[in-house]
Amino acid sequence: MDVSWLEILVVGVVANIVTDIYEFLLERGLGKNRDWHYVGRWVAYLGRGVFRHDDIQDTPAVRRELILGWAFHYLVAIVFAEIYLQVLSAILEQPASLWNGLGFGVVTVLAPWLILIPGLGGGFFGAKTGRTGFVLLASLSVHAVFGIGLYLGALVFATI
Repeated sequence: MDVSWLEILVVGVVANIVTDIYEFLLERGLGKNRDWHYVGRWVAYLGRGVFRHDDIQDTPAVRRELILGWAFHYLVAIVFAEIYLQVLSAILEQPASLWNGLGFGVVTVLAPWLILIPGLGGGFFGAKTGRTGFVLLASLSVHAVFGIGLYLGALVFATI
């Protein structure tokens, strides 16, 4: 089964929209803040050779960092969707399902725990945030929902 770029795009974007809705609800209910401008700032500084910040909030802002953060957020989702779909197709030879989507989504939580949060100054697994448990659980729940979104995205693509 070949995976098309359209399928990758649809699955990734749908998964991210589902995730964004969930994060919006978390933000309203629990006070979790999405702060995509800090992610955009981090990405901008990657281009300058800076991977880790002591605290991204203390790093000078860059133009259009919010747009850059959102674009990066969607780019990563599309890349994860491609990996998910390629693994299902080429290695597992399975269609998308709720369970393999959820499992893959949970695995993707390693990216923020080991790359993004440390890069922003929060330490590995959010150890320097002062809210480690909350950061870990919030990230895990968001990535689990992303995995469900991957499955929903595959369902949407199947109707096209």
